[in-house]
Amino acid sequence: MGIALSALGLLLASAACGLSLAVALRVKKLLDPLTEEGLLSGRRVEGPATGSLVPRPGALVGVDGTHVELPADGSQPWVLTFQAVGCTGCEQQLPVYKKFLRNMALDRSRVFSVVVGDEDGVSHYDDELGRYAHVVHGADNALRLVEELGVSMFPTYLVVDGNGRVLASPQSSARLAEIGAGLLTPASAGV
Repeated sequence: MGIALSALGLLLASAACGLSLAVALRVKKLLDPLTEEGLLSGRRVEGPATGSLVPRPGALVGVDGTHVELPADGSQPWVLTFQAVGCTGCEQQLPVYKKFLRNMALDRSRVFSVVVGDEDGVSHYDDELGRYAHVVHGADNALRLVEELGVSMFPTYLVVDGNGRVLASPQSSARLAEIGAGLLTPASAGV
């Protein structure tokens, strides 16, 4: 009888541990977007600094295989974003980012999304954003761009002036929508 009670106690303790683990994982999943934003980390994670120059990594290769060059004409501002396959915050912010691009009616030649991760996951971003942006797999020259800019958090959104200087660097699509409309002048919108 004592062995049966011990076994039952062990079984109940194991079930309680499993339940605790399940709750902890669910809480983590709910908090991931906030911690990715740096809001709960006790410090604000900064992206590339305002005023920093976007490096010219050479030709990038779009998901469709075309060569893509970042603007260098010195006139209109443009958008450069960094997402990652498997990034919960990137996925959650995607609808707001797409709405921003749709509302701004930016010419596709002024919007670039570098997506880090496996090619199958990158094609998902191309399906979602390809109408509005050049989607580039974060490999080769694009990965060099990520490293040289010091992008360490995904998503990161940059508004870049016509001379290649970062005007804004939010890690939130909602914040991009707030400040981006003022920075992306009507001259940068499509016809």
